[in-house]
Amino acid sequence: MMSCAQTKEFIASSLWGRGLTGEELQRVQSETSELTVQAGQTVCHRGMLSEYWYGVVDGLVKVSNVTRAGRTTSLIGIPAGGWFGEGSVLKNELRPYDVVALRTSRLALVPATTFHWLLGTSFPFNRFLIDQLNARLAQFVIRLEHFRSSTPERHVAHCLAELFNTQLYPGTATRLQISQEEVAFLAGVSRQLVCRTLHRLEEAGVLQSSYGSLRILDIQALRAFASEGDSD
Repeated sequence: MMSCAQTKEFIASSLWGRGLTGEELQRVQSETSELTVQAGQTVCHRGMLSEYWYGVVDGLVKVSNVTRAGRTTSLIGIPAGGWFGEGSVLKNELRPYDVVALRTSRLALVPATTFHWLLGTSFPFNRFLIDQLNARLAQFVIRLEHFRSSTPERHVAHCLAELFNTQLYPGTATRLQISQEEVAFLAGVSRQLVCRTLHRLEEAGVLQSSYGSLRILDIQALRAFASEGDSD
């Protein structure tokens, strides 16, 4: 299935799409397909060939791994506006993780051949890709350190705050369409802990919580709460 008008606009308005020439953009749009997945459905499995570079047109997906013992480890969440999978496509390797939709999501699928064609022809795309990989590396390093040294409540706050990374997720609005259950999946904690954390942040005037959504009132305060030491 070819991309629809919304997906074409999604590509054209992306950080990398804005740097393409008219001919380059038209080719990418014509070669990109789209996929709609339901909540709980796997977008791509660990060990699959890296045939596409994915963009989240609408929805929310989670990158995770399952250990041999059956324990799921949540790595990152990717909201609308985010792109993922460039590392595996770049190295032409098998997917090292699973990607699962946390809600009904629409994805843009850029073929690996198109990705590599852009890599060989577009300087702005190369510039974007370097920035993307650098931001992704920093995200994982910070998350690992945070997971090791922070309290569970601060880890929840960090998982929310990182959805506002302007390089990786430029489309994130102050009102997040995200449920407590989805936050729990992203952070790898219980829903009860998420509820307690959100209540604490709401009392502090950092956010407003309503059914199925969160409104961030002070992103800097959210980041500050996430980065504070373990002791209160």
